[in-house]
Amino acid sequence: MFSIAGRALALPVESVRRFLPLPRLDRLPTAPLPVEGVFRYQGEVVPVLRLDVLLDLAAEAAEPNLYSPLLLVTWQGRPAALLADRVHGDTAVDPAERTPSDPSLTFNGCAAGAFPDRVTGRGGTVTLLDPDRLLSEAEGRLLDAFRAVAERRLAQWQHAQDAAPSGDGAA
Repeated sequence: MFSIAGRALALPVESVRRFLPLPRLDRLPTAPLPVEGVFRYQGEVVPVLRLDVLLDLAAEAAEPNLYSPLLLVTWQGRPAALLADRVHGDTAVDPAERTPSDPSLTFNGCAAGAFPDRVTGRGGTVTLLDPDRLLSEAEGRLLDAFRAVAERRLAQWQHAQDAAPSGDGAA
């Protein structure tokens, strides 16, 4: 479970690879609005997606900061990170307590269901998100194209860094 703009949200536990602190992000000028930046994780470029923007909650959300946590997920076979305001941890949900959501009432059917909030102390319900449906097909293609550009740009910087002479002398 995690929170964004005061809303309790959740992902299926099997879809979250790990929680990470917010690393230093490379921000690229061609990044679409929902992409806060990218970082390298185990040799791969990982885009950081702002769920507050994707879910149209940006007006109510806090600005990302040093303590903003990331949820590392696998999206279409590659890593992606979802930026949250706060992570509450995982919780077991009795299937009898889970109510399905009407896919036609959410963007791209990304809300898979809801269950009672017994973790945050705010009461109400937690919306269970389907990570594979957070982006539309067109947005997914754009994210893949952006990731390819980011990988090429970062590879150029790495190549330049590797080619630079390593001398101990001062200039």
